[in-house]
Amino acid sequence: MAYSSGTGYFWATKAVAGDSLHVVFDVAANISRIVVETGHADHPMDILHSGYVLVSPSASRVHNGSVVCGSVKSVASFQNGIATAERLEGVLSFRVKCLKVTVEVSHEHWVLFNNIAVFLSR
Repeated sequence: MAYSSGTGYFWATKAVAGDSLHVVFDVAANISRIVVETGHADHPMDILHSGYVLVSPSASRVHNGSVVCGSVKSVASFQNGIATAERLEGVLSFRVKCLKVTVEVSHEHWVLFNNIAVFLSR
């Protein structure tokens, strides 16, 4: 629900330091912009206070079925529950296969992932 064209959102309960959310693309893409929004008007406390958005040219599945991004590059950090990376076509030297959102500090409140928007380069 965090990364879909439909309505709704994804609620992460007991988000602790080291947790992460991954988006793996079927085909690696040239990305120009990423916006990750947490929280909601009805749930203003449920934001990611400290975390990063990282991107990678590769992804793989490990034995338990979870996803691991390859070598990552940090492109944004969260400020007031929002992380925005702009003009990535001038920063990244690779096509993005895996996007990773990390939690850096444990949260007392849940984290509501309201929107993950990825914009492709032309």
